[in-house]
Amino acid sequence: MQANFNSLKAFDYTQSTVHLWIFKKSAAARKFTAFFVRTDPALNALLKTIVRDEMVRLTECSQYSYLAETNDNSCLATAVSECNFHLLKAQVDRPEPEHPARDIKDLKGAEGYVVKFIHGAHTVYAVKRSTASWKTAYPKKYINMIFRNGELAAAEDNGFSIEKNFDFYCLDSSIFISGKRNFEATMEYKAAYAQAFASLRQKPDFSALFTDMQPLITYVGTNSIQLRRMAVVEQKGIYSRPNFLPNLQVVSQRRGWALNFDRTTNQIIACDQTAKTIMQVLLDHRLLSEITDEIYDVPDAVPI
Repeated sequence: MQANFNSLKAFDYTQSTVHLWIFKKSAAARKFTAFFVRTDPALNALLKTIVRDEMVRLTECSQYSYLAETNDNSCLATAVSECNFHLLKAQVDRPEPEHPARDIKDLKGAEGYVVKFIHGAHTVYAVKRSTASWKTAYPKKYINMIFRNGELAAAEDNGFSIEKNFDFYCLDSSIFISGKRNFEATMEYKAAYAQAFASLRQKPDFSALFTDMQPLITYVGTNSIQLRRMAVVEQKGIYSRPNFLPNLQVVSQRRGWALNFDRTTNQIIACDQTAKTIMQVLLDHRLLSEITDEIYDVPDAVPI
């Protein structure tokens, strides 16, 4: 991971060739449609400046996980095989002259854009999710452009705007994420989270934990953060360990967590008041400090 991150930062963006593609979501199996947009030298130079500035800003890289977050100088790494990026890549790797944007409607309502920086045998794909339709914005945050004669050009006029950052990058088989929520929205992770939770509810060893799962299902709802947490629950599988329920019952009573258990089956009785605690327990995010003997809820649990 670190070697690939170093390669991303060391890539020669200055000498690279720039290709801009806009993309939209598709209901077809290919998931995306994309159009190549010709750009003038001035805009290409600005795009290179943006990516070089971003490479200076990004100094840390850690492994992507459902609950991991980025800071002002960090990114998260994952493999191309872990998401749908290969489908978008297939669209923007087609021959540019054969798939140009021919009309303003090809650009309107774009889901986002991909800037390909090509140098030698390697390509960096820089991806940014846009708003539902491109709009004029303040010059300090955006590059203003105008679409004329089939070409995008930097302009003083109000036109299409590109933000001065990217959400994620792809180099070889690795993806580096600086804007996690936009990355997940572009790659449709919420649908994957929802499917993971639906699958988890069907597992006998999980459903057997509860007298009734509905309060927990209601608590999770369609909230992206809660669905992401349930995906972590499935990934960790803490609930499937031997004696999970008896151990939980003992700890809950000792620590005063107020979880309720059926006296006959020892199953958890979920309710609105305990759903949050149940979630933290399933995540193994309710941790004891050996220094203060205090219990803390933590956003992510990384083993040391």
